[in-house]
Amino acid sequence: ALILAPFLLTTSPSSLELRRQPLTRVRFPSTRFGHVRRAGAGRRRMQLEAMELMPDIGGSEVVGDVQVFTSPSSPGQLFYKSQMQNPAHLHWGIPSKPFFDARRVKVCKHLQDSYDIIQRELERVLEAREEHEALMQKVGARDGEAGLVGKGEWKDYVLLDDGCGLPEGKYAPEALCPQTVKLLKNLDPVQDAVSRRLGVAMFSSLAPGTHLKPHCGPTNLRLTCHLGLMIPESVDIRVGTETRGWEEGKCLLFDDSFEHEVYHNGTSERIVLLANMWHPAISPSEWEALANEARIARQTRAELGEYFVRKGQRRSRR
Repeated sequence: ALILAPFLLTTSPSSLELRRQPLTRVRFPSTRFGHVRRAGAGRRRMQLEAMELMPDIGGSEVVGDVQVFTSPSSPGQLFYKSQMQNPAHLHWGIPSKPFFDARRVKVCKHLQDSYDIIQRELERVLEAREEHEALMQKVGARDGEAGLVGKGEWKDYVLLDDGCGLPEGKYAPEALCPQTVKLLKNLDPVQDAVSRRLGVAMFSSLAPGTHLKPHCGPTNLRLTCHLGLMIPESVDIRVGTETRGWEEGKCLLFDDSFEHEVYHNGTSERIVLLANMWHPAISPSEWEALANEARIARQTRAELGEYFVRKGQRRSRR
């Protein structure tokens, strides 16, 4: 099969960039040994060496240090070096692992130091929820990710504007949680990531019995911090191949570009303060350029996904 893709991943000394290039031709042979030729412009033309492919992989190509696979049995699914880390955008050259040590990250320290304040303001949100049931929205209702909930209920109360709107009036975050909002806005790695739509800051609630399906976040440019606020027993999160639980007053820091899922087998509501932040290894001077890179990559991923879905549909009709 001959695949035409109008995008080319390229590497530079400082970053992995995604640029539009002339049509790229990638030939996927029928054997387990793949030979891939990528046709780009000028010095970007690459001849890639033969490589042994995984049994279920239809094709593979290496760009810099990033290996990308396509699977004929999963149209629209692209895999990177590890099938446990499959974001729409992968930036090479920054530390990448499922969990990070929250004690070494200033954002987490500030959140833990403010635990009592955040806890009190969460109580105000829960009191307001008693009179306004729709105060906490189902996660995914705004961004099309409602399908992540396998069973149960996942709701949020968004604290920083991520472009999708916030509660207003007496139910606004500034009214119910003024100190928490001020704290988050003063944490540049959080505020900037949210303003560029690379993440969110919210109270995240899971009802007993909830299961969040395995999924990967959109990019490894960010880390996700959970400050435990209401933590019952028997609630666990798996990130990659590691499983951990939450503690009240403590931060759990992980890279959600790795596949992760949550099981709530407890008997009461679990609530954390969820805050996405820029990866600590990335300099603030790079934030704008990398945010644009991630945006383009997500668009590309969507277009490639649509292509493979259409291709799979054509095959199924044969």
